Amino acid sequence: MKKLLLYTLSFFIYTLSFSQQFGWKNISTNIPTEADLSDVFFVSDDEGWITSSFHAEIYHTTDGGESFEIQSTQYPTYAIHMFDADTGYSGGAQGRVYRTTDGGNNWLAIGSTGNPPLDLDFVTASQGYACGDYGTVYSVTSEGATNLNCQSNSTFRGISAPSVNNVWVCGGSSVFLYNGSTFSGQSAPSGTYNDIHFINNMEGWVVGNSGVIGHTTDGGANWITQTNPDTQNRSLYGVFFLDSDNGWAVGIGGVILHTTNGGTTWTVEGNGLTTQALSGVHFTSTTNGYVVGNGKTLLNFTQVSGIGDEVEHLKFEIYPNPAKDKIQIGCSEFKTESGIIEILSLDGKKILEKEIETGIENIELDLNNLKSGMYFCKISTDKKSTTKKMIME
Repeated sequence: MKKLLLYTLSFFIYTLSFSQQFGWKNISTNIPTEADLSDVFFVSDDEGWITSSFHAEIYHTTDGGESFEIQSTQYPTYAIHMFDADTGYSGGAQGRVYRTTDGGNNWLAIGSTGNPPLDLDFVTASQGYACGDYGTVYSVTSEGATNLNCQSNSTFRGISAPSVNNVWVCGGSSVFLYNGSTFSGQSAPSGTYNDIHFINNMEGWVVGNSGVIGHTTDGGANWITQTNPDTQNRSLYGVFFLDSDNGWAVGIGGVILHTTNGGTTWTVEGNGLTTQALSGVHFTSTTNGYVVGNGKTLLNFTQVSGIGDEVEHLKFEIYPNPAKDKIQIGCSEFKTESGIIEILSLDGKKILEKEIETGIENIELDLNNLKSGMYFCKISTDKKSTTKKMIME
């Protein structure tokens, strides 16, 4: 049975009448090897690296994910952090931590954390931190890794270090702050945590199982629970914020959450793109970002081709919206002009096209073969073109 996507109706029914339109594209087929993808980091809109938890490979792109080169590591890697096109760190299986100074052409093992690092974050090009199983937290420099002796048995899956003496780790039901010398537990919202992200020494977010989201503005002295609109309560495994307003969280079942007000309200995005578990998210701007997950899943939020070339605004209505099998389109422009109706996928690929003769104002389209999800409906005449979002139950 088709299920209604978890979006608010007002988010979908709006006219895409700008010269550039943005949306999600599934570019998973561009990854050269079948693998579960664990983490992602981009230093610009076009250049980035993606780690594989299955192969001893890191995938590097300089064209926004259109193509990749394979970079080799000794063992599979789970996390990555790059400073620029040359310098960065990665870590994973067998506890290995790697460093590159040539953009990943060579990944050199610089030390071991004993237990595999599940996440890492760096403050400078020579000082960072890694975390993993059995409460392990390590200081990582260009010379190697040093155990900070957290004295916890939790599996730490997320770490965030906005500065050298302000490092947060999360895992199990615990959130800890490392101040440069000692660890102290914090009273985060009740739950099990998988990732954490701070944009400075005061403000951060933590996400975890059953869709829990926590937010602090005072360095973790106080955490509040934010409302997750995903009624399926899918677990979240990755969180990333550009600033105090714009953030994303991803998790199992292909769930993607987005906020533009610091999490006061979240919306669900990208339903229908994938049902794979998503683990990593990284944005370079509000109009460009990447999400990775199992089954070599790679999603790109960017300009959607074939949608943003409208010449002049054209008015039309879609009803019902959401729809089950059929939609009705009302367009007064067709009284005097012929035109074309197109149904497009989220990545701009044409699914259906219908030519409309002059004089036909109301058109019925049979969309029974469409799967549940979000689509674009584009109507064009010789002089005008407009696109609207629509959803199928």
